[in-house]
Amino acid sequence: MTSVLPAGYSPLPFNPARGLPQQVRVSANGRLLAVTLVAMTGDIVGTLALDRTRPVVDGMEEQAPRGASGKDPEQDGVRVGLTAQPPDALSSAAVRPYLVVVDGGRVIGSAPVVVGLPMAFGTSQATGLVVEVLVTELCLAAGALVEPGDVGSRIVAGFREAGAGGPPLRSAVPLEGNVHDLLV
Repeated sequence: MTSVLPAGYSPLPFNPARGLPQQVRVSANGRLLAVTLVAMTGDIVGTLALDRTRPVVDGMEEQAPRGASGKDPEQDGVRVGLTAQPPDALSSAAVRPYLVVVDGGRVIGSAPVVVGLPMAFGTSQATGLVVEVLVTELCLAAGALVEPGDVGSRIVAGFREAGAGGPPLRSAVPLEGNVHDLLV
């Protein structure tokens, strides 16, 4: 399935065949920004042993709410999170992709990628609101984590400048997921 960017977003020219980490430069609000996509695994040996085309990160998994029974979603989500077994070192939950945005050598924001969730970067008093990044498709194969090559990964992402129209830009804080993702 191929995703497209909504109106108002300019594409971020990530090339899935270049592997990760990967950095692209864009101009937003008169600033030259570096947007970096990174994904790390705690099991590099396991990653090297996998078939290079095996999907390790599937952004579609991040779109769905995490296991809830429907009784009390807030309580059930906490219970599931605290009692769940740790994820496999090479699962989509353990190999967490992040976006890092740098303005003039200074990091203005970083956040875990959640497909379909717009992320605003540069919201401090010093920088003001600079840019919003939206990833509409992210599928990373094992080979993309260790070296460049066309291994079947897909990355569709875009950005829009603050004040470019459309709904207001939002914070890059994830609404759900692992609380440790906030310790950036």
